[in-house]
Amino acid sequence: MKNRLFFLLLTLVIALSVLAHAQKDDDDDDDDNALPKHPPVMKPTEKPAAASFACPYDKDFQKPHKIGAYTVRILPTVKDKDDKDDKDQDADPRCRAVLTSAAGKRITIAYEWALTIDPISGSDLNGDGTPDLVLSGYSGGLHCCYVYEIVSLGRAPKELHTFQNPVPITFEKQPDGTALIRAADGVFDYFIVPHTDAVIPQLVLKLQGNDLVDVSAKYPEVYDKEIEQARSQITADELDKFKKSNYHANLYTDQVPTVHKVLTIVLDYVYSGREEKAWQALDELWPAGDVSRVKSLIAERRNRGMLANLACDCKPAMIPKPTRVKRKPSPPDEISDPRVKSIIDD
Repeated sequence: MKNRLFFLLLTLVIALSVLAHAQKDDDDDDDDNALPKHPPVMKPTEKPAAASFACPYDKDFQKPHKIGAYTVRILPTVKDKDDKDDKDQDADPRCRAVLTSAAGKRITIAYEWALTIDPISGSDLNGDGTPDLVLSGYSGGLHCCYVYEIVSLGRAPKELHTFQNPVPITFEKQPDGTALIRAADGVFDYFIVPHTDAVIPQLVLKLQGNDLVDVSAKYPEVYDKEIEQARSQITADELDKFKKSNYHANLYTDQVPTVHKVLTIVLDYVYSGREEKAWQALDELWPAGDVSRVKSLIAERRNRGMLANLACDCKPAMIPKPTRVKRKPSPPDEISDPRVKSIIDD
């Protein structure tokens, strides 16, 4: 009798387990929003959508470019025999930039998943009397960013500045031969509002000697049009509802359009060098109990965004080739390790 009861209980447990597993499989198949097993990664044949790159996409990307006393070539990297980007998703660099001096000395100055020479290369961007090279790249794979490297091609090539940003950066040549560096500061992506509604403020930088200077305040027209438009679109009812909101109640998720407009006004004032007006606007338009928190967050994010590139970190242009990280051997599992197995057997 006991055996029969045990058998019935065991059968019931197995049946319920199978049913639950089947239901789980059905849920996974039917849920279009289910998370993928692996993070989305660009395939080797795909191209970054917001910018174009010579390597590895153009047939003639290896042709030499004469810049000052140097020759620059974009070349493919030597593929690691174990590298399988379409399977392991490691996105190892596929391109390298090689600088050759008049004496024939070759140095590698960049490795990236995709790479090109910016058209502004050859200009004297910092006014030191020597031409500069600008390399534009994309880190690819699980990494995030568009990357840029400015190299001074003097007697001893020096890397002046490097940039990394989730959105492309443009170099705009000026009549005097220098350049304005226009960037949208991606550090504010996913700030308070979702990615699709993010406020990404503009930033205007310029090289003065080896120093990178924020000159955004000289171009208020970049910001004033957005500020005026955002103010005109906020209705009195929207603002009244928003100012009565409690961030901790629903994280402003029910008022994303209003938050987007207010952040546009505040961040445009901040990035155009008018911080006093920015904080006045924040006091005027934001829920009073949350002003201090948001002001602190804005200052913190801004300082670790594109403005972190302002300090000159000049160094020799040669860089070491990236190396694959060797994994440490895995510890023995419980079954194969005799020390553990003896305990289990006991």
